[in-house]
Amino acid sequence: MKKVTIQLVVATIITVAFVLTAVSGLVLYVPGRLIPVFGLSLLTWRVIHEWAALALTVAVVAHIVLNRRRVGEMVAGLWRPAGSPRTAAAPAPAHGSDTRVPAPSRTGDAASDDAEPVAATAAASDGGQPVVATAPDEGRLRYNRRWFLLLAAGAVAALIAVLGLERGSSRSGGSGPGSGPADFPVLNIESRPPAVSAADWVVDVDGLVDSPLHLERSAWLALPRTQETRDFHCVEGWSVDRLGWEGVRVADLLSLAKPQGAGQFVTFHAAGGAYSDSLALAEARAPETLLADSLDAAPLSAAHGGPLRLVVPSQLGYKNVKWVVRLEVTATRAQGYWERNGDYPSEAPVS
Repeated sequence: MKKVTIQLVVATIITVAFVLTAVSGLVLYVPGRLIPVFGLSLLTWRVIHEWAALALTVAVVAHIVLNRRRVGEMVAGLWRPAGSPRTAAAPAPAHGSDTRVPAPSRTGDAASDDAEPVAATAAASDGGQPVVATAPDEGRLRYNRRWFLLLAAGAVAALIAVLGLERGSSRSGGSGPGSGPADFPVLNIESRPPAVSAADWVVDVDGLVDSPLHLERSAWLALPRTQETRDFHCVEGWSVDRLGWEGVRVADLLSLAKPQGAGQFVTFHAAGGAYSDSLALAEARAPETLLADSLDAAPLSAAHGGPLRLVVPSQLGYKNVKWVVRLEVTATRAQGYWERNGDYPSEAPVS
């Protein structure tokens, strides 16, 4: 009875985790996923997806352990040719007795799931040799609803693993300090990148500063440069490992602009004005926070935010503003695009 209760709990966990994993997976992976669903942000859906997938995996493993004998029989059955009979020896009947072998019976719900009907034939030889019973169907695999549920959950778990590998696998075959080409997914709210070349790109630093900056291309190239290799993590749950960024530290720009005492935040504005996001002044001044114009030793492509994008390795991707044209120092935090439209938090630290 205790084992039956445990199996019921495990089956319930598999069912619930299966549903949650499937729903959250659809929210995160299908096209049009950049909007909240059921009032939950994608950050929340990502957490649900991770924990549901973990619960599903653990429950499936527990189900296999609890039914290891059955699993062993199924594996053994895979190695027997389909339809090959197994034989079993039985004592010879007394001379003149009835040699018919009764068929096994099942009574209501008391029959075990592991019991299988056997169609047996018997024959007695003249020399008193043992009766041989054959089961021509024992070589075939038999399934019930419980095992169908297990196999379905396993298939979903495999699909989740494939999606995770596709979204977050390490890249290979590229050049430069990173581990591969800049081929990670492209997501943005604009219909297309701005039609401005790197030669014509201008960056302004203003707001609560003593020395506003207006940096054309020649002034930008004269600034001290730095390189770093960092992982990129998206709120949707995928990651790209070891991206090689190169550009100018935001801290160096702020040192030139000289923020005033009241300035506590920096808002990064994208070209066109549709997208923006903000960082606390301390985060903006962190040594790993860059305005990058190069990725994996090549000019940053327009699709990935070129000619200039914000790189904040400590924050999730939506904080890494593309096509930056202006840094505005403010006294209060300005809400970014997804904070206003997607119920995203202002702080999105990589966990």
